[in-house]
Amino acid sequence: MNSNIDPHQMVLTSIVSTSPSVETRTHPSELVAKRSMLARRVTGINRMSIPQHASATLTFHNINYVVGSKSASSKECLKYAKLPFFKAREPKQVLFDVSGQFKNGMNAILGPSGCGKSSLLDVLADRKNPRGLSGLVQVDGEPRHPSFRYTVGYVVQEDICSGTLTVRENLCFSINLRIPQEMTITEKNECVNRVIKELGLEACADTRVGTEFIRGVSGGEKKRTCIGLDASTASSVMHCLKNLSRQGRTVIFSIHQPRYSIFKIFDTVMFMCKGRCVYHDSAENVVPFFATHGYQCEQYDNPADYALDVLIDISRKPETLVRLNNVYNSTHANALAFSHSQKNLPNDENIEQERQKYKIEAARSVVAEIFYLSQRTLRNSVRNPALALSQTLVSIAIGLLVGLLFYDLKKTIEPGVQNRLGAIFFIIMSQTFSNLTAIEPLIGESALFIHERASGYYRIFTFFIAKLVCDLLPMRVLPAVLFSVISYFMIGLTRTSGQFFIYLLTVFMTSLFGSALCFFIAATIPVFGKILDFLYLCSRYYYLTKAT
Repeated sequence: MNSNIDPHQMVLTSIVSTSPSVETRTHPSELVAKRSMLARRVTGINRMSIPQHASATLTFHNINYVVGSKSASSKECLKYAKLPFFKAREPKQVLFDVSGQFKNGMNAILGPSGCGKSSLLDVLADRKNPRGLSGLVQVDGEPRHPSFRYTVGYVVQEDICSGTLTVRENLCFSINLRIPQEMTITEKNECVNRVIKELGLEACADTRVGTEFIRGVSGGEKKRTCIGLDASTASSVMHCLKNLSRQGRTVIFSIHQPRYSIFKIFDTVMFMCKGRCVYHDSAENVVPFFATHGYQCEQYDNPADYALDVLIDISRKPETLVRLNNVYNSTHANALAFSHSQKNLPNDENIEQERQKYKIEAARSVVAEIFYLSQRTLRNSVRNPALALSQTLVSIAIGLLVGLLFYDLKKTIEPGVQNRLGAIFFIIMSQTFSNLTAIEPLIGESALFIHERASGYYRIFTFFIAKLVCDLLPMRVLPAVLFSVISYFMIGLTRTSGQFFIYLLTVFMTSLFGSALCFFIAATIPVFGKILDFLYLCSRYYYLTKAT
């Protein structure tokens, strides 16, 4: 989502950003705060001015990534299962020995669709599963700290942020959870104001981002909000990133067919084709490079379009692709970048083993995470009350329906007991399945949760606790009370306070169980239609006998 670009951090943004140092053994954001405090004490720099940043260099060597690779135990299980309807997916290699170096500035990755641009960005931002991944990524010649991903501002292709919150509230939420507690509230507010100013969002800072039902900021403003946490046109996005790169940040991004006015502001360009790198140098050297290999550019052709046409042609010629890849690997710049960090390579280049050398510490305490998550959840509920209102109205309607169907049941054994059992069964079923309205919002929120969790905003169980306390419980308590009051007295059950509160507790716990079931289903099944198919299978095949 919505990765916050802290002004004291370097930016690697599909857009990636990271702290220039990885020497700390604790959460890197703590080092950011300490640097900030030291700078204020020594130099007295005005925090509202746009600061300059120490540059950082990202190098990567022999990156290979295979999709669909399985562990040895999984392969053995599939081998002995021999299920006729299940066919194991063949592994597919996406990246082939990709090496290179990105310094501070604008670093673009271009190539045809499916060439591995997004996969390489995910690897550099430490967002890929280590299974099937090999190679080494370094920052300033040192292996990445496991907390690297938490100090990286990563903007995905989709604009993922909370639509019911304003631009300022989204940025504040990110800073509150990703910046350590040493920073004061005033410093955090100054940081948010500076980011809003840098991204040109002053006019819409207090406007809701918007959802499919709530009108909010424009598409460009939403994109720039996601950078603060990418513009109405590609030009405004690129110039926004260019301004960030001038402050000492390293910006890495993928872009498809930029026009020349955008292409010329790139500091370096990497062209990829079928998972291999064929060029990585300055933007002005693109045309001369491909010309030396037999591809001539017309006089008024856009260099970016020309290069992409060349890459499409190369993709149909495996020999040419391998030759250009070998030329790139043997270039002076790439060889120099590799030799510069060769001395720092560990003996074992396995990524997972390297990560286990360090201990990751969260930037915030459990209580702080629950507080800020609960605050956002309550705001979402207040500003989008449709679900809570519909849940309350449905509970009242079902309570009246149950009361009318089983109105004033007779207190006899033969029909009375049978009717009471039917009423109890109907009540349990209605309270369980009336909570299915919570599944679709939970599934819709899953993309936001996955992105924030990958960015290190919070722990999984703190998200669950905040959701349970501030969303599920309030939406179940009032409807359960209204349903119980209506149905209990209309059915004619025993009218004592003790029996009524037992009935109320039973209805509430049933409703809570239904909510927990919805939580489980939404976490395991990503598509709402599949959930309906599952429930359809479970709702049939009742057999009625004469006795019933």
